[in-house]
Amino acid sequence: MRKFSNLKQTCPKDWKKFESSWYFLSTETKTWGESKDDCLERGADLVIINSDKEQEFLFHLNKGFWIGLTDTVTEGTWKWVDGNPLTTPKYWGSGQPNGGGVGELCVVNSQFIRPRTMA
Repeated sequence: MRKFSNLKQTCPKDWKKFESSWYFLSTETKTWGESKDDCLERGADLVIINSDKEQEFLFHLNKGFWIGLTDTVTEGTWKWVDGNPLTTPKYWGSGQPNGGGVGELCVVNSQFIRPRTMA
């Protein structure tokens, strides 16, 4: 096995790096579906939040954006874009996510609250 101790990764334009993941920050306003399609064209997908640290990183972007959470298959049953169910909805206030009403099937990060578990 070779070590690449001097290897430096540079962040592509309009992307932010956090731990081992890259996040594209679009300046365009699109629907959730359009945003998902745009991500897929870039070889990515809408963000799936896996940790308090990742949520804190996203919180500090101070930008509204779609995340990869939807209840399009069954109303009220939230799933991430990778098909996994939302099992720990600790990043939202009480009763969230709720899609904002009938016909709203996706989540924008403006529903987030700052995680209580972070300093």
